[in-house]
Amino acid sequence: MKTNMKVLVVDDEVFNLDIMAYHLEGAGFEVVQAEDGVVALQKLASEAGIAVIILDRRMPRLDGMAVLERIKENPALNNIPVIMQTAASDYEQISVISLEGTYGYLTKPYEGEELVNLVRVAMRDSKQGAQIACAAQGKGQKPGQTR
Repeated sequence: MKTNMKVLVVDDEVFNLDIMAYHLEGAGFEVVQAEDGVVALQKLASEAGIAVIILDRRMPRLDGMAVLERIKENPALNNIPVIMQTAASDYEQISVISLEGTYGYLTKPYEGEELVNLVRVAMRDSKQGAQIACAAQGKGQKPGQTR
């Protein structure tokens, strides 16, 4: 069952990219892969329709936090939910990830079902947010404005 929803997965370990693609494609998602942050930004510029980004925290060249910062600065990208994956499991590092504007995080190792469920929820929430914004604009309101 194909969903026609694209997920960008970013990790410097090919094995991790393959595992994520296996689970997500098995759930019907289209997967776009990037092996580091620089390639991820290139893919975001060239691939239309990316609905969710799964981003590794630690990578060479451009790490996940730097990529996240660039995504959040770009009005064309800043509404795409970003799920950060990290091997760090201590509260301090996870709270930094959460404060920087991620939709959620996954602590490695994680189950494929956990990945798929988080992506599904992120897509659902993103669609609902877009529908609310469109409805508000259709009524002459700015998103978040009430009468």
